[in-house]
Amino acid sequence: MSRDTFTSAAIPMKPFTRKPSPLALMTSAMTLLGTALLSTSTLAASDSSSANTTSADAVSQFAADTLSEAHQQLANRLAQLSQHSQAFCSAEGDVTLETLKEDWRSAMLGLNQVNWVEMGPILQNSRQWQLYFWPDKKDLVSGKTRALLAGDAPITADGLAEQSIVMQGLGSVEFQLFDARYADSPLTANTRRCELMTANTAYAASTGKTLLEEWQQFAPQLADGTGAFSDPRDAVLSLVRAMTVQLEAIKDRKLRRPIGLDNGGTANPYAAESWRGGMGLANIGATLAMMETLWLGNDEVAGIQGYLNQQVDPRMVASTTGDFADARDAFAALPADLAGMLRDDPRNGDLQQAMIHLETLQAGFADTLNPALGLSLGFNSTDGD
Repeated sequence: MSRDTFTSAAIPMKPFTRKPSPLALMTSAMTLLGTALLSTSTLAASDSSSANTTSADAVSQFAADTLSEAHQQLANRLAQLSQHSQAFCSAEGDVTLETLKEDWRSAMLGLNQVNWVEMGPILQNSRQWQLYFWPDKKDLVSGKTRALLAGDAPITADGLAEQSIVMQGLGSVEFQLFDARYADSPLTANTRRCELMTANTAYAASTGKTLLEEWQQFAPQLADGTGAFSDPRDAVLSLVRAMTVQLEAIKDRKLRRPIGLDNGGTANPYAAESWRGGMGLANIGATLAMMETLWLGNDEVAGIQGYLNQQVDPRMVASTTGDFADARDAFAALPADLAGMLRDDPRNGDLQQAMIHLETLQAGFADTLNPALGLSLGFNSTDGD
């Protein structure tokens, strides 16, 4: 649906207006530096603008199926990382260090497609932090990883279950693969670091498998609007609420904090997510891609936007659809590494534009859609502060 083409409402409605964000006002004179690129996410949905409405039942089923596929994909990627780590560290086959790095990057993208969902098993037993401990303001991952490596007790996946949650996921793997202290002594086979690497990745793979099994038990509740939900409408609106919460988290923790917008304008690359592995912006893109997929739907189901067309002024829905596209294109035009960008050019114009688009999308949910739907936000359980 074009942002300039509105679907007529069933009854006359007052036009809505959205206040521009403070950041947009401050940078309204900026010129967009280049044409945005189309996202090529493998989970991006096809344009469903021809389907204007859909039922809550259809949307909740579509969301359950789509997120089930994403959980399966994450489990597969974590298993591959574990298998390749075992092969590398036993010097079997032709697995290279770069293969492990690519596996880690792939796993992080998969994690960011599911860890934003504020419902179900990802919130149980600290699954999010088991898989990736962040924010890590005190750099606990580095300290605890180095302390464990300095010891002489055997390191096993079962043993990591008794360690701090900081040690149990992809953060410790990232430290070993990417930290600058290992630039001159990269990971090699048959070493204590490899002992920890194989234990880390095996534990992460086991956690991913458990998360998948737990999600498969939870998914029918989302699909049918039962259990944790009062009905399919509640299931759909819970997804809208989850998007709202996570868009604010992305804005505040993943962007404003490292960019320095909350501390006088001084950028802090080390506050960026996945700063060692250079995936801060790629992680955001993966989350936005999954949100947009659920929002748009596919050729058969018009997604959340199709359902909300019947609930609120369709112009609100069309505006949010456009905001998703703007944010997607802006982040697709950026490199994967936020920390590297902040070190090289903390006032990068394209990054500022992406921030504006993300803030506009977040404000549309928080200030327009949620009030219109009667939604209120509570405590954000993913906040690591």
